[in-house]
Order: sequence, then C-alpha cells, then structure tokens
Amino acid sequence: MSTAQGRAGSSLLDRLKSGMNFSFSGGQSAIGLSIGASSIKVSELKKKKKKWHLIKYSAISLTDIPGDHREISNPTLTINTIQAVMKQAGISSKNVCSAIAGSGLIIKNLMVTVANMKELQDQVFWEAEQYIPYEISEVVIDFQVVGEPKGDQVEVILVAVKKDFLEQYMSVIEQSKLNPKIMDTEFFALQNTFEANYEVSSTESALLADVGAISTKIVICGNGIPYFTKDAPFGGIAVTSEIQRELNLPRMQDAESLKVSVNLPQEVRDVLTRTGQNLAGEIKKAIDFYSASSLGPPVTKVFLSGGGSRIDGLTRIVKEYTSIPCEYLNPFQEVGSELKDLGGDISQEVVIPMGLAIRAGSEK
Repeated sequence: MSTAQGRAGSSLLDRLKSGMNFSFSGGQSAIGLSIGASSIKVSELKKKKKKWHLIKYSAISLTDIPGDHREISNPTLTINTIQAVMKQAGISSKNVCSAIAGSGLIIKNLMVTVANMKELQDQVFWEAEQYIPYEISEVVIDFQVVGEPKGDQVEVILVAVKKDFLEQYMSVIEQSKLNPKIMDTEFFALQNTFEANYEVSSTESALLADVGAISTKIVICGNGIPYFTKDAPFGGIAVTSEIQRELNLPRMQDAESLKVSVNLPQEVRDVLTRTGQNLAGEIKKAIDFYSASSLGPPVTKVFLSGGGSRIDGLTRIVKEYTSIPCEYLNPFQEVGSELKDLGGDISQEVVIPMGLAIRAGSEK
C-alpha cells in the first residue's frame, strides 16, 4: 500500500506510521465500528475453522439530524454514543476498524502511464492533483494497483480524504478511548461483506447498493476489484420526509412508523413506489455509465442492503428499471451468527460494520 504521507502533512504522519491506513481488501476477533449518518453500529467477528462468525453486535440511533456531507457536527453526542454502543454490545477490545464517508472522500479509478514501477507513486500524485478539488496539502492520498500492468499502463484506485474530515472521525474514536487502528471506506466495507458471502466471478460484475439515512453507496465490483463507486443522493430520511409531507403528519417519527408498518396505507404505498423508482433510476444511471465506460465485466445482478432499503417492492422496482435480477444481500449466507434475541432482523443494518470487522481481521 502506498500512502502519501509526505504530501498529507506532518499532523497525520505519526498515525500513518503507526499502522492507520485505508483498505481495499476484504482467530481472531475483529471489531468494526460504523459511524453512520443516523446511527452508530459495532460488530465483533471471530474466525472459527476458517469461517467468520458474528459474535457481538449493537446499534444506537443518533438523536441529531445528520449533516448533508456526513461531517460530525456534534462530537460530544458521537463520543457518548460510541461509548454506549460498545458497552451495549459487551465489547472490551480497544482496537477498531472504522470508515470515512461523505463529501470529504474521493475515490477514482485511474489509468497511469509509467516507464517503470518506480515512477508510479510520483505519477499517481501528479494525476491526483488533476482530479481532487482541494489543495493537495489539505488531503491524505492512498492508492492501490488493480490487476497486472499492461505495457506501460497501470490501473490504480485512488482514495483521497480531506485531512480535517479524517481528523474529525479519528478524534471522536480516540476520545471514546478506542484505537482507530484502520480507517477504511464504507464502499469497500460493503464489498468485503459481499465477497465473504458470495462467489466472486472474473467474467461478471455485481452492483451493490447500501441505502443509508441520507445517501446510497453504490459499488460495482467483480473479481475482487471495485470498478465503480458512487454516493447517490437518496436515503431513508428523504423517504420518511416525503411520507410526512404527503400525509401532513406532525412528526417524522409518525412517518417512520408508517413506513415500516405491516399494513401500509395506500398513500404510503404510493410514496414508497415513487421513491423506490427514484432509487432504481440512480442504480440504472450507474449501470449505464459503467457499461458505456467499459470499466469491467457486465453487471449481472443487483444486491440491496442498508436500513433504508426496506421499501415495499423495492427489488421488483429495481429489476423493472434495470432488467437485471435484484435481491437483498444476505450477510449470513456464509458468515455464521451466534446472536439471538436481538429484537428483529439485523441483516440489512449489519452489512457495513461487518465489512469493517472483516477488514480488521484481514490484518491479523
């Protein structure tokens, strides 16, 4: 892994040298801490006979309305919630893998021309300056080579994050008396969980869409490679707000209760269909762009996850829009679970923290 330590500024240098880095890969207990837009989740996985098992999990909602850019607007609340979720889960380990998301994060696939691999880092940094809309001194840059070089052409995945954005996340974790040993991205955590549960093809790609509170993380991947990533402006809060507006309800909590109720009123069904079509449109746009750009093998299946994906008939709507089979990602297809009596199905909410824990486990 090559990290732009010198370009990142000395304030992060010690942390980077001590082992904090980004990740692209998916016994041994491993902790994944997800600081989401509307909740904080933690999972602990343990490997038994070469198979991961979820042994602890907890989630606590944040009471603040999240910011549009995933910045941490209330550090005290975030710190208190992290400490509470760790205690609730019964996790004593201090080393965690967490993730960055939002507008402070940039991920881009690049083709770089180099005469020899010794020049690669300098060339990647030069290319990065053409694509990053910030002063290069304001960001931490990381990259990884994808596949084998083709002549003098090398494909890399570039990750850049604003230093102040990264500092926000690391600071609240450290003030929670935890050690952010690894900082990853939610996109790659999503891919980690998928690859831990499904066979990875070298001739086909899958589109993964994790619907969060304020945005949907889309990853198109195949053969272990994230060919395309996008943070689409669609989330569960927008759906709840639309139900509240349509039915003229006094509180968002009332709309949220209606959204997940068993017997949906027709007015709510209409809103869910309309908003589901919006998400399906975002997924179709991602597939169309990916296909037109010839970035990788064709997308043959769509997998949905995330708490915001619980929209009645969503898999059917996505299939109709894309003409591609669509189903919910099952994080327990191969990963075992030793948890009981969690008060409901956690399969959609656990995907990101599980992927972070898998990442942490890959370092051991």
